[in-house]
Order: sequence, then C-alpha cells, then structure tokens
Amino acid sequence: MARLTFEERNQNNYVRHAEVSLETINKYKNLLPGELINIWQTMGFGIFEDGFLQLVNPDEFEFVFEYIDKLLEPSIVFGVTALGDLLIWEGNQNWTISPDEGNRVKLIDVRKCNARILGDMDFLLNFTLGDHTAIANKSYFDAKPFLEIKEKQSKPEYGQCYGYVPALPLGGKASNNNLQVVDSKSYIQVIGQAVGKIVDLG
Repeated sequence: MARLTFEERNQNNYVRHAEVSLETINKYKNLLPGELINIWQTMGFGIFEDGFLQLVNPDEFEFVFEYIDKLLEPSIVFGVTALGDLLIWEGNQNWTISPDEGNRVKLIDVRKCNARILGDMDFLLNFTLGDHTAIANKSYFDAKPFLEIKEKQSKPEYGQCYGYVPALPLGGKASNNNLQVVDSKSYIQVIGQAVGKIVDLG
C-alpha cells in the first residue's frame, strides 16, 4: 500500500492556527523547498501529525540563532515538535563548507543540546509521523516520551510543547513525570540563556 502524503495524512486531522500571508510566502518561496511552501498555502501554520509537529512562522523563531550556530545559509526554523525540538531547513548558499552540503533538514534537540541531520524535506514530510512504530524508533525523532504521555496529559496548543520542568540542562531529570505543557519560545529561551549555546559549532 502506498504511503500517504503529508497532506493526505493530515487533511482531516490538523489544527489550523493561521493562514500564511502572501508576504511570508514571497519572502521564503525561493529559500524553502516547494513542498513546504505548498503546505503553507493550502494548510497554513498549525498542528499536524497527531499533535507531534507544528509548522511555524520562521520570522518568530529568528531568536534561536542567538543560541544555535549556523553552519549553512539560509538556516530557517520551520517546525517545532511536541517535545520542543526545532526543525531547521539548511539551504546551500554557503559553499565555503562544501558544495555538496546543505538542502537538508536538521533537528535541533533542545532537550539534550545536540543536533542531527534528518534528510531532505521530501523525506521528512512523507515520513509517517503518525506511525507509532516509526516515532518510537528513537533513531529518528527520539519521540518516545511524546507517545507515552500524549494520552495522559493535556495536549499542547499552538505555541506550546511538552517540556521538562526543570529543563534537563538546568538539572532536570528525564522522567515523564517532569513533563509539563510549556510555552515553546520561553522554553527554548530559558535553555539557551542557561547554557549559552544550545548547539555550538565553534
């Protein structure tokens, strides 16, 4: 059986937060992959994949680069997971590293202050996040805590996520009992201010 596309998987099961303005579309249409721009145009910013993924306005997350070094340009935050981790599109306009680098999705694990490459945008959007087996396979999203608590706690609204209280870099314990619904931006700010650099490539 063919795997459903992102739009097919989410068409009847997502929470639309806002339309994406024409100004935002025009600003990013030559910087982000067409697949994502198409989703913005048809579905807007909102909560997808059974609550695991929020597609967000990159302009509202520029502040994260105070705490995360950029390797490639452009580096654009386009998503936040239910566990507060960031999805960043890394383009390929900076060839000082390598002409083969870039055009990929990077996950910034805010919880553990590290990063890893997930693959290209097409792979990410067509990866079945709603497949519990796939999510629980910690090699990709490290999303097991989400699966374990999503039916036990209130669901995060747009702009919120599950966060450890206190956050792990502040001495918190990685226990599901310590996960609470928190404001995503504030959670990232607190961790960034505490550690200085969530991801330091220097």
